[in-house]
Amino acid sequence: MLALASVIGVLVGTLAVGFIKSINSMEDWISQFAQTSPIAFWTAVVLPIAGALVTIAVFRLFPSSFRGHGISRVLLAVHRQRSNIPLSLAPRQWLASSATIVSGGSAGPEGPIVAIGAAIGSAMANWLALDGTRRTTLLGCGAAAGLSAVFNAPIAGVFFVLEVILRDFTQRTFTPIVIAAVTSAATAQTILHSTEPPFGINPKLFDDALTLEHVPLYALLGVVVGAAAAGFAYWMKFAHRLFDRAGIRTALRPLAGAVVLVGLGAAVSSMSTTGEWAIVAPEGTTPPFYGTGYDLIERLLELRDEGLISSSFIGVLLVWALLKALATGATLGSGSAGGLFAPGLVLGALIGASFSVATAAIPSIPDVSPVAAILVGMGSFVAAGAHAPLAGAFLVYELSRSYSVVLPLLLAAVLATVVARLVNRESIYTAELAAFNIRLGTIADHSIMRRTAVAEITLASAVVVTLTDSAQHLIDLGELHSVHDFPVVDEHGRYRGFVCGSDLRQALVYRDSLRLLTVSELERTDFNPLEPEDTLDTALQRFGRHETPMLPVVDPHTKKVLGLLSRNHLLAVYGNALEEE
Repeated sequence: MLALASVIGVLVGTLAVGFIKSINSMEDWISQFAQTSPIAFWTAVVLPIAGALVTIAVFRLFPSSFRGHGISRVLLAVHRQRSNIPLSLAPRQWLASSATIVSGGSAGPEGPIVAIGAAIGSAMANWLALDGTRRTTLLGCGAAAGLSAVFNAPIAGVFFVLEVILRDFTQRTFTPIVIAAVTSAATAQTILHSTEPPFGINPKLFDDALTLEHVPLYALLGVVVGAAAAGFAYWMKFAHRLFDRAGIRTALRPLAGAVVLVGLGAAVSSMSTTGEWAIVAPEGTTPPFYGTGYDLIERLLELRDEGLISSSFIGVLLVWALLKALATGATLGSGSAGGLFAPGLVLGALIGASFSVATAAIPSIPDVSPVAAILVGMGSFVAAGAHAPLAGAFLVYELSRSYSVVLPLLLAAVLATVVARLVNRESIYTAELAAFNIRLGTIADHSIMRRTAVAEITLASAVVVTLTDSAQHLIDLGELHSVHDFPVVDEHGRYRGFVCGSDLRQALVYRDSLRLLTVSELERTDFNPLEPEDTLDTALQRFGRHETPMLPVVDPHTKKVLGLLSRNHLLAVYGNALEEE
């Protein structure tokens, strides 16, 4: 498995560099053409339409029954399809997302490369005829390798896969995924002869020191970003519904989304390109909500020397954030291919920059530097949107290469995730699956079972019997008390065995001999009774071992029967605990 993880790391790392480089090259060519061509405006209008048409053609060539985006498709495979992903998902994601991003669609390449890597890992496992567990691990290796190579961020790749996709931090999955992520990052660095991420923000921009005196402000920023991320998740869900209800054929919806995107671009073309508006949208460039938006983040980060001193700039930033959210809803809500990482980073950066301006405008509080606020906003938004605080925090840390950002970033990312989960239980990735009534477990599922004790559950009353009671007496007791399982006690009332309802029902075949059949002949002494301090995972193991709907709960000191634990009641309590997580 470790050798296979290394192979996947090299393979996916190489493909990721090719994927990103091809997008970069096409974007550079289009940008140069738009700046030198007298028909630049028409280029901004025609390109999204052309990109949507190419996307439609790719979807026809590589059909899929699942209409969600790349990461949601991977989640479905892991949790419902034994990690089986058709290899055709790789070219589908590569071609369609490239067409969408290059043509100006508001999406990112990170989600598609995660899906491409996952498809390769799953296909390799199927080719080697590995079992479902190993197939899941290799799928995770491919997903982590893709994200690691794209951002040159192996730590973020590992945590994203463990927190969001596999939801499994066991040694069995952790070690191969780390190897795949590190190998993939090394492969990308070898090909590019650089340690900078092939697609992202230049790490050289991050040289401002961050101190803990601003921690309360970073905490507030985390809360604000968490609420915004939850609202963005609701908006994306609503955008999907809008296109579903619009009566447009599924195959043509990407074209409709491109038309909406062009409409937004035309609507803002008359906005001022001078003053503070020009900071975000310089003259001669396409609208800043087109494409990934990384150039917008770079422009905001470079303002650290000029300073964001005008309070009116807050409104400018929030308007562009709103437009970016609308553009993303139009692009991905219509079914075009692409990821949500890039839009999330852009929205977080805009909110962080506006937060910095707000702190500068209020004299009674310390100022938060634009770079610091932008970094924390980026990581917090990704963390809150994916419900993955470690992945979001370490992604920005690896982009910035600045240790001083870690503490404020972790604080804000954790608080943002808490707020986002309080507002919206579904992340931007699981919301698509929830629409199909597919609920995924969480990485806390097993801990719920381990931390909930039998003593915390209301037990059913137990009707005890003795060795000399007849089977007919048990039938009579069952009709009187509506019970079918009976703990057996000795002459001192201490537990000694159990009569299962299934055994009693088998005895009913010989109804005439029920009065002669005694409990001593029906008693089973291989039942290990539960104790109040036992946890639910122990109870579930006992239920699986004995195949009975009820288990006795006994006081460990007196051996007195306290009651019966029902399998159905245990599962109900477990389900309620999941809802509260």
